[in-house]
Amino acid sequence: MNKCHSNTELSSHEGTRRQFNGGKAGIKLGIDVHQDFYVVVRQEGGSNPKPPQRFQKEAFLYWAAKRAGSGAQVHAVYEACGFGFGLQRNLTALGIDCYVVCPQKLDEQNRRVKTDGLDAKALCLKLDRFVQGNRDAMALVRVPTEQEEQQRAIHRQREQLVKARKQLEAQGRSLMVNHGLEPVKSWWKRGNFGALQVPE
Repeated sequence: MNKCHSNTELSSHEGTRRQFNGGKAGIKLGIDVHQDFYVVVRQEGGSNPKPPQRFQKEAFLYWAAKRAGSGAQVHAVYEACGFGFGLQRNLTALGIDCYVVCPQKLDEQNRRVKTDGLDAKALCLKLDRFVQGNRDAMALVRVPTEQEEQQRAIHRQREQLVKARKQLEAQGRSLMVNHGLEPVKSWWKRGNFGALQVPE
C-alpha cells in the first residue's frame, strides 16, 4: 500500500503570512485527476488561484511543458488514485516538481459541495503552503518505481481472481444444497466436476 506521512495539519501562521506578502515566485498546479481529463487550478507566485481549467490528457502535458519552459519553477500536486503514477512521472520528466498526496476530504470550509474545480483549488492552496515551507500541509505518498508498480499490479490481480473464484465456489455449493445434494469440496476442479451428480 502507499505510505502517507501521518501529520496532515493544513496551515501555519508563517506559511499564511508569507502567502499574503507575495510568497515565493513560481507556479503551483492543483490537479483533480479523472480517467479521460484533468481539472487544473493554477497559482502564480502569491497571487490568488486562477479559475479551474479542464484539459484532455495530452493537451495538459503540452500546456504544462510550456509553463515549465517559461523559466519559472513549477510545482504540481494530485491525489493518489486508481490511475497509477504515470502523470507524476510525465510531469517530473518535464522538470516539474510533482507530488502525490493521500486522498482526503478537501472541503475545508465544510460547504458540502464537491466539484472538480473546488478540489483542484484546495489542492493548489495546500501545495502553496507546502512550497512556502509548511511541510505539514500535505500528506505525501511514496511514488513507486515502474517495476514496483507492475509487481503490485500482478499481486492485486491475483487477489481479485482468488476472490472471484471463492464467490463462484460459494454459488456452486449453494446450488448443490438447493437441489438436495451434499456439497463437494473443490467441486470446480476437473475430476470433481466431471463426477458431479447434478441435474442438467
